[in-house]
Amino acid sequence: MRRRLSIAANLLAAALALSAWFSMTFSFGPHGALSAPGLGALKYFTVLSNLFQAVTSIAWVVMLVRQSRGRIPGPSRRLCRLKYAAAVAVGLTFFTVLLFLGPLYGYESMYDHANLWFHLVVPLLAMVDFALLDRAATVPLGDFRFAMLPMLAYAVYYIGNLLVNGVGKGANTNDWYGFAKAGLRGAILAFVIILTGNAILALLLRLPRRPKREKR
Repeated sequence: MRRRLSIAANLLAAALALSAWFSMTFSFGPHGALSAPGLGALKYFTVLSNLFQAVTSIAWVVMLVRQSRGRIPGPSRRLCRLKYAAAVAVGLTFFTVLLFLGPLYGYESMYDHANLWFHLVVPLLAMVDFALLDRAATVPLGDFRFAMLPMLAYAVYYIGNLLVNGVGKGANTNDWYGFAKAGLRGAILAFVIILTGNAILALLLRLPRRPKREKR
């Protein structure tokens, strides 16, 4: 039963993330705050993390189907790490919107049109599947570092872009999240806080999946 629910959750997450991105890319209607048409949407961690989740979900469904047919014993270590990292990445999007961007820009805009799937539904599907439905493998503490990589890489890109190209103004700003309103130090501080939140979320999500020896 869990396997079927996991397949359904991953298929739905992938379909919603890809359709929302397709709709945003080709500007099929409004999409709420912090969105952009074309490939410009790829500057947002929300979009990148949801696409990461979509690709991982598809790979996971393929693995589960092959496992059910006896073709493979289970998921590879690499795929398990990717699934962990993807769940944490979209989970971070969920909590960042809930605790920071929602109060800043308004929840109506944050959960409007494509943002509803990016900020709420896909992250919830991913976290519920990872923490409650998926029991294909345990998640050792050593995999924690892989769950930190997506946000860490994005932080390096975001701050590096500010250093190289400057903050900019209006539609051409390189500070689309507004982290550098108080200067570059403010942006660095913002990412330190976000990375700390990412670490806490990564540790919490793996609790139901930790090896039995850690539970003793």
